[in-house]
Amino acid sequence: MIELFWVGGPVFMLPLIVGSVLVVTIAIERFLRFRRANIDYDRFLSEMRPAMESGGVQAGIELADGTPGPIAQAWSAGLRNHRLPLPILREKMDSVSIAEVQRLERFLPLVSVIAQVAPLIGILGTVWGMIGSFEGVAGGLSSGSGVDGELLASSIGQALVTTALGLAVAIPATLLHHWFSHRVDGFIDDLERSRSDLIETLTHIASRKKAAPVAQVPEKQL
Repeated sequence: MIELFWVGGPVFMLPLIVGSVLVVTIAIERFLRFRRANIDYDRFLSEMRPAMESGGVQAGIELADGTPGPIAQAWSAGLRNHRLPLPILREKMDSVSIAEVQRLERFLPLVSVIAQVAPLIGILGTVWGMIGSFEGVAGGLSSGSGVDGELLASSIGQALVTTALGLAVAIPATLLHHWFSHRVDGFIDDLERSRSDLIETLTHIASRKKAAPVAQVPEKQL
């Protein structure tokens, strides 16, 4: 590996190695972050509705605060502002949802940049090596010593090292970026569902309170 580093040239190999380390580090950090944020939304909803029916909005806030992840944070924000008009309530939940999505997407643009730039660095290193190889060929022809085919093939093979490493960095980075982006899209779908589900739950509880039987006042005896 160290030999390949010097063969490909430190100028081109070092950025590729740094990029690969960054991709691995970000992948581990994002995987742990998504694992903590992931919840079974249907199960969360099935626990939230009975809790609010029995303990009211405060019970729902306590359940949301005790649950990790962006979905619970959106519910907590909505429940804390449930007395506000509906448009403002939606804006409050949307602002929290946007902030949570931005946290989930953290470092993903960097992975995308590495996935796009790594092959270009590899190709540049290869082109640079090919230029040196053909300059050697031209020098041999001009001096009359001829072309050393073995040396030419060896030089071209060494030049291709940077392309191979660039692709080795770019392919996993591209796959990881698509996978993490897909996970973020799943969180966004659940956040959109949570807004409508929260409003529906609040409406259901309010209608149940209105429909609760009212104690009848006994009629005055004549």
